[in-house]
Amino acid sequence: MTYLLKIIFFIGDLLFLNLAILLSFYLSKDVFWDASDLNQLYLVLYSNIGWFFLVLVSNPYSLNKGWSMSKIFRSQSAFIFIHSLIVLSLVIFFKKNYTITQIVFIYLIFFPVFFSWKVFVIYIRKLFIPEIKSRNYIVIGRNNLSEDIRKHYLINRELGFRFKGYFDGISNYSLLERLKAFCRSNEVHEIYYCVTDANEEQLKKLVSFGLDSLIKVKLISTSPSQNQSIQLGKYDQIPGLGMATLPLDEFINQFIKRAFDLVFSVIFLLSIFSWLYAIIALLIKLDSKGPVFFIQMRNGLNNKPFGCFKFRTMSFERNAEFIQATKNDQRITRIGKFLRKSSIDELPQFINVFRGDMSLIGPRPHPIKLNEDFSGKIKSMVSRHYVKPGITGLAQCMGYRGETQTLTDMENRVRLDRYYIENWSFWLDIKIIFLTVVSLIRGSDNAY
Repeated sequence: MTYLLKIIFFIGDLLFLNLAILLSFYLSKDVFWDASDLNQLYLVLYSNIGWFFLVLVSNPYSLNKGWSMSKIFRSQSAFIFIHSLIVLSLVIFFKKNYTITQIVFIYLIFFPVFFSWKVFVIYIRKLFIPEIKSRNYIVIGRNNLSEDIRKHYLINRELGFRFKGYFDGISNYSLLERLKAFCRSNEVHEIYYCVTDANEEQLKKLVSFGLDSLIKVKLISTSPSQNQSIQLGKYDQIPGLGMATLPLDEFINQFIKRAFDLVFSVIFLLSIFSWLYAIIALLIKLDSKGPVFFIQMRNGLNNKPFGCFKFRTMSFERNAEFIQATKNDQRITRIGKFLRKSSIDELPQFINVFRGDMSLIGPRPHPIKLNEDFSGKIKSMVSRHYVKPGITGLAQCMGYRGETQTLTDMENRVRLDRYYIENWSFWLDIKIIFLTVVSLIRGSDNAY
């Protein structure tokens, strides 16, 4: 479990524990807090000291993502039972006047809230960031760090990580090519770069390969160079220094981005799309026959296809072959011209954002046929799918929008998308939103 989730659980548990104590006084004495009653203060102190002590000695928040709810229930039930014994022993030792009823009230309130809180947080985490059940990994470097990683996943088999092999290094071209071939043939999902002194040039080559192959590269090092942003701590309980080589490999960054997507999409869908849909749907139906939505299969995260929603802007033809829209395209309807020029046709993609298929900001998803046409011509084409596709992106707000007339146009799109993935920040997303609004106001000759 990530460090952030441990902090969230710890703070939440303390709040609910103290709330349960206050409610127990209210149920037994009809008062929440009486400053003159030292017994109330002592019980709060006993309970909190006992909780801190148990957290320090038993590590109750070491819940792995592969644990079942029944296993979590057994583990946490034992923890609460021991805490109740500690509180009772402190009460008896200091000979304070508490009724058994009051102590029972504390745990009758705290116990269900404690588990409901855990289930809620775990559910929200899965909603924000879906887990991959089984992942293959390799380790570069043979030392204590690499052995610790191997042992960690052997002990915690419920995490679903499968070891595929050690590699001594990638110090030359032939070793790197052998590594690439091995990763492709064994469907490797993660690479751990375990070295005592990280070679920045080798790491750059490895990260570049990871992007092109949709493989996560993680650095585990005890001797980081001064220009690397590495924070001391544990990486998923693995000893050493952990560094996500790309910003969106970090859970906290994924959480921020997904939370922003959910909040923004819900507000938009309820406040604007709910009434705008009725107007646009009516105009589309009056203009031509066919459905309101056009749902096209496009490549998304990890290059997996998903149904991308758009308002229909062309005359409807069932099972029509994909042909990219061009200037003065005869298939585009009268209302469709306005929708495409203003980008209103893209607004249904907020549904995709809410569902988790897309993000507000990211590389624009291409139709599968278009992706296939350019994948053989542009080496880094697949790297765009390292993150979720977006309603808008850096390439679009920089003018690369609409039809890709030349190979250079697509290469520039990929170059900007790659820059976004490697340099993501929340403020970059905000900047792209602002630039997109400016671009929409100015208009674009490529929007047709």
